[in-house]
Amino acid sequence: MISQFDVPNKGPLFIRVTGILTAIAFILTAYRVLWKVHMKSMIAVDDMIISFSMLIQIVNTVMGDLACHYGFGRHKTDIVRTGGNVILTLKYFWLFQILYKLVLCLNKLSFLSFYLRLFPTRKFRLICWITISLVLCSTFGFVIATIFQCIPVRASWYKHIPKKCVNNASFRWSWAGYNTVMDIWVCLLPLPVLAQLQLDKGRKIGVMLVFCMGLFVCVTSVIRMWAMVESTKTDDPTWGSFDALLWSAIEASTGIICACLPFLKHPIQRLLPGWFSSLGSGGRSGRSKKSNYRMSRLGSQSGNRTIGGTGAGTANGTRGSAWRDGDLDDLDDDAESMGSQGPIAKNQIMMKTDIAMHSEPAYK
Repeated sequence: MISQFDVPNKGPLFIRVTGILTAIAFILTAYRVLWKVHMKSMIAVDDMIISFSMLIQIVNTVMGDLACHYGFGRHKTDIVRTGGNVILTLKYFWLFQILYKLVLCLNKLSFLSFYLRLFPTRKFRLICWITISLVLCSTFGFVIATIFQCIPVRASWYKHIPKKCVNNASFRWSWAGYNTVMDIWVCLLPLPVLAQLQLDKGRKIGVMLVFCMGLFVCVTSVIRMWAMVESTKTDDPTWGSFDALLWSAIEASTGIICACLPFLKHPIQRLLPGWFSSLGSGGRSGRSKKSNYRMSRLGSQSGNRTIGGTGAGTANGTRGSAWRDGDLDDLDDDAESMGSQGPIAKNQIMMKTDIAMHSEPAYK
């Protein structure tokens, strides 16, 4: 028996790369949740979804590592003579494919849940719910197809037994195409709403860029499609499918990282207040700059809220709150608690000034 290091072996590369990315994703996810606990903010649905995705990704990283330990990344003819196990390699690879699809589904759901929490417009929320339904149904279908890609199921790793399997190339390309299109759709979904915010051009572009961070996931999806070309044509799956395995793991961790990146702005702003102040002040103090772009969000008796605008609305005894531009800058605040100013008295309206929000009689 020879050492696995005496033959071509890509397995250690997978272990190093995925270990680093999974660790980064875990740190950011933990920081996102712990920061909310520290700030005594509510742990929202999107926080719980991305945390669950992180747990599955940890397990999935272990599945990929075990697949590489037993032979993935080596030529099939080298596995046995280097102490590997072809059956265990393919079994862990099969498990990896299932968990990988679940992680990507949860990453999309985290983004969509965050949109639902932040944007109250009825039409946008309807589109979000339709997208959520599509993501859940399609992922369920692809996961079932992955589990039963061969009948009997164990034929996915016992390649020598009689079996009936789906067309590998068609199945993988259909998943890759669906996943890439959905990633792009989810990332671009809030941009039309953000474009309507009454902010100056520079700040509006900045807010839109924050929401476009998820496009990094789209980049990894496209690269993964390029890596799939060889995997769909190879007769040596443990070697030819390695790049697809690696980029699948990268895509899953990158999705979690991108979902957490916007939530770092608020703590970084607290650590470096002078730098952010000078960035956004344009020659004036950061506080003055912020007050000039303060927006109102008034609640109606039906519970509807509006985004943007500086117009006034009557309260009629209902609760109202001011939504500052900081609500989009500080994305880790709960939508219900963003800039809350407490109840408005009867016959009072919200007025915007260059200093602060205050109430005045609605009828004089």
